[in-house]
Amino acid sequence: MARSRSMFTSLYTESLVGLVLTFVVFMHFGAGYLRQADIDLFVDDGVHQAQRYANSRYERHGLYERLNRFNELTFYDYTLSLLSNWNEEQSLCDRCTIHYNSQGIKVYIDEYDLFLTALPIPNSDKHLVIRQIDDPYVDAIPWYEDREIHFIVALFVTMSVALGLFIYLPVYRVNARLNQLIETQERFGRGELSVRSEPYQMSPVKEVSESFNEMAEDIERRVKQSHVFAHAIPHELRTPLSRIQMACDLARRKDCQNRDQLFDNIDDYIEDIADLTSDILQLSKLNNRVGLKDQTEIIAISLKQFCRDRLSMIAGCETRLHLDPDMLFDEVSLPTALAKLVLDNLIKNAERYGNGIVEVSLHEYPTCWTIDVEDNGKGIPEDKREEIFLAFARLDKSRNANDGGFGLGLAIANNAARILNWTISVDQSHLGGARFTIIVPKESKPV
Repeated sequence: MARSRSMFTSLYTESLVGLVLTFVVFMHFGAGYLRQADIDLFVDDGVHQAQRYANSRYERHGLYERLNRFNELTFYDYTLSLLSNWNEEQSLCDRCTIHYNSQGIKVYIDEYDLFLTALPIPNSDKHLVIRQIDDPYVDAIPWYEDREIHFIVALFVTMSVALGLFIYLPVYRVNARLNQLIETQERFGRGELSVRSEPYQMSPVKEVSESFNEMAEDIERRVKQSHVFAHAIPHELRTPLSRIQMACDLARRKDCQNRDQLFDNIDDYIEDIADLTSDILQLSKLNNRVGLKDQTEIIAISLKQFCRDRLSMIAGCETRLHLDPDMLFDEVSLPTALAKLVLDNLIKNAERYGNGIVEVSLHEYPTCWTIDVEDNGKGIPEDKREEIFLAFARLDKSRNANDGGFGLGLAIANNAARILNWTISVDQSHLGGARFTIIVPKESKPV
């Protein structure tokens, strides 16, 4: 198995290669610009010398006198000479290329990459020829003693070290966070389902950490639910099956006098099993969000009308509906099937465990709406308010358990609300029982 490279090595190598490539590209495309700048500078020097020559006509030992006496003068990096009766159609050298400066003056470049040009002398028929020559000191200095090369090497080394430091520090922090995340994932894989990644603000580690935590919560919830199902379903089925078996045994007796009642009881027990199966299948579908999204249709509805319709359709006792009179907007787009699962199960729960009164209230806030479902039952103790959303949870001490139910209604409502990005909380109602509050964010989308 090939050994993986460190993040720092990869980033540093790629950045260093990018730096070198950037320098090469810059030199390639900047060579023309630099050449033009050199040409303009060379012509400016020539114009200055031509003007100097014309102005020194009456100076003793001036440029005019010296150039006429010697015909050619050599300076540091160029020579000056005079050319008579020359026109621009003639060439100053063989195998030269012609360029122009920014003022349109013709400049020749010979095979040694040296400049030369002829500039007219004011009030004269002569031209001043300025020819660039090699720097006599360049060839005499070895490359390893050249200060320019030393500067370029020092600049490159400094930039490389600075680049390494700038990359290493953030990469070290990111690498440490990734190692912590890997350790957390390994612990999660060993069965510690409650471990979570620590929050981090740097992208993309932040997104990876949040995604892992969401995945871990979803897996933990599914595993717990699977364990609950594995233990609770046989227990829930045992009671109606035992009753069916007992009723069948009694109905087989020849002296049985209430055989019709026993058959009716058997039908009721079978209906209980069917209801349990339906609820379990519904809860399983809610856990499979991917498949559920393809089957849900998003429709724009009015929350006022939605609450009014569900309350009148589900509740069979005294109902009360309170709508916020100051509500300006109540339309929301959502999968109505999931929204019905949330509100219907809460209304059924309130009717089952209340004492004849179910109250639904709708309020609007700047960022959300709230739907309160309240009953006048015995309420739910604070230490049990999270437990009631687990599958098959029954709080017999705080709720009347004589009305049946398998403890799946609130679990179904909570899972459906989670898919809708809704939140359900439990509190004490002013009626004396429980108040379930649904928070519906504005502009929310199902996850």
